[in-house]
Amino acid sequence: KRIQTTQSMRYALSMMILLCPLPLLIILILSPTNNVYALHVVTEKGHQKQQSSRRGFLASGAISTSLLIGGNAQTAGANDETLLIPPPQPIPMAGVGGASLQPYVIERTESPWRAPQMTTKLGQSRIAARELSPLGQPLSPFADADVFYPAVFGGEWNVKATLRRKTYPYGFSFVPSRSLVEGSPRYRNENIDEATSYQARYISLDDRSKIIADRRFNSLSATKSYNQLSPVEAVVWDPRKDPTLLKFTFAAGQVSPDMMPIGPKRAEVYITARKKENGITNNGTGESSNTFAASERTRQVTLGAGTVVVSDTETITEYEIFSDGNSIRAVQRIAVYLTPNPNSREGMLWQQVGGKAIAFFDYDLEMQKV
Repeated sequence: KRIQTTQSMRYALSMMILLCPLPLLIILILSPTNNVYALHVVTEKGHQKQQSSRRGFLASGAISTSLLIGGNAQTAGANDETLLIPPPQPIPMAGVGGASLQPYVIERTESPWRAPQMTTKLGQSRIAARELSPLGQPLSPFADADVFYPAVFGGEWNVKATLRRKTYPYGFSFVPSRSLVEGSPRYRNENIDEATSYQARYISLDDRSKIIADRRFNSLSATKSYNQLSPVEAVVWDPRKDPTLLKFTFAAGQVSPDMMPIGPKRAEVYITARKKENGITNNGTGESSNTFAASERTRQVTLGAGTVVVSDTETITEYEIFSDGNSIRAVQRIAVYLTPNPNSREGMLWQQVGGKAIAFFDYDLEMQKV
């Protein structure tokens, strides 16, 4: 029978595991053991709701799985009040086959958002993709020092970013953090169709024809708007010396929602690959408009009190620049990758998916020049 524990039974269960014979130990290990969560999902075919359960999350943030095999691709309603946890998935085993594509999509159930047609090859191959390998455009001494944007980007912009869809190509079992299921990489409680406004700045260095993103200004503005648990206190970035490195210091003394103190943290973000592309599109009014696409892969190393967290992400954006030069519409995807640590469960999962992205977060952006 399936064994479910409560808070008061966990100590007793741990003692039983230590003292019980091997056959019973196997039963305990193979049985779901934490809280059972309800999930109402809408299948792509029949649009019928069903209720399912899976094990909870480990204290470290990794998702624990059972040995039951999950279903096919499903769409979870964005307005469901229950915790969005999928049916049980199999435990991935290193060296045994590869992960099958079993996407779970979280979006609004009525009139689901559909991204506009991508006009650049970069947008078509990475924003519209169902599976995604890491950007294979490593930096070299001969590459541009940064992503150079069209001259029209120069200045400050009011940006409204709306999360439209979350996709987990291989199911939730490969997602390393609960916050990526409940929210997004930007904010752990970000919901579908939730809009966040912030400012973005693009500056020129010595050559006025080369416009780059002001990463320090943009980072501070975005993290403040997304009201993160550990707000950024300072950003060190020297675009003339090394534009591919940012150093963050997070404010200490904050308290998490469960009233646990959050100690001081610092992080270093390395831009490890980038690519850009210019294009032209017809905006449906008979007039052509310029498009610009850019993608950057980053690795963030966060150092806390006795902890080191490494995360790999890629941000792909296709911009449509209107003829007045004061309005831009964009589609943006944040792809989350696992890190190839061979001594961790995440490293095993990374092998199973072949290093491909395990979560997509799709946004539409509206930008108005200040």
